[in-house]
Amino acid sequence: MIYDKDNLQMAMIQGFAAPTGCTVLEIGCGEGGLSAMLARDTCCYIAIDPDTAAVAKARQQTGNAQFFIGSGETLPFGDASFDRVIFILSLHHQNSRQALMEAHRVLTPTGRVIILEPLAEGEFQQFFHLFDDETDALTSAVHAIRHSPFDLIRQEEFAVPAEFDDLADLYQYPFDQSPADDTGRSKILAKLQQFRKDIREGHNIQLFDTIHIYSLVKRQVDR
Repeated sequence: MIYDKDNLQMAMIQGFAAPTGCTVLEIGCGEGGLSAMLARDTCCYIAIDPDTAAVAKARQQTGNAQFFIGSGETLPFGDASFDRVIFILSLHHQNSRQALMEAHRVLTPTGRVIILEPLAEGEFQQFFHLFDDETDALTSAVHAIRHSPFDLIRQEEFAVPAEFDDLADLYQYPFDQSPADDTGRSKILAKLQQFRKDIREGHNIQLFDTIHIYSLVKRQVDR
């Protein structure tokens, strides 16, 4: 499977965050492939993830990014430490409200928080719901953003392609952290038939992940 072959996420983040010369904290970096590219022109780029194995792989990346094990809910950094805080498809995997409060604490007064979150009703996301329905978590993340101590200055929606060689490749994708068994394959095929009427063995399958990107700044308090 190839996800986001044209690096649409990176282009959107760069446009929203303008990270050149900034101190950046990424929360939920996974294996760090996108982090390494985003870090190129920054002053300092720190990326954290709670998954020990993912961080070990991320540390094999070369470049400006530094990778650590950590959670967005309890950040081991001082107040006003970063010009940018970035969540890439990760806010809903934790206590969203707490993570945003921590982001607010470590962000400089003039800094920005950039958040990418998949749409719960999005095409690609529907396959994850077959095994672990994240609808409530995604809804809670949106609620947390809207009720956070930040002001929304920009929001857009864009679609990222996930391309599979064929049905076998789709069945092997770890929607539930392991290749699908017979029951899982039946669920995947039934869901695919909702979106694609003409499914042929050995042919490429393209699904789209609908993503919302938000740019937030600290709310100004009148004195």
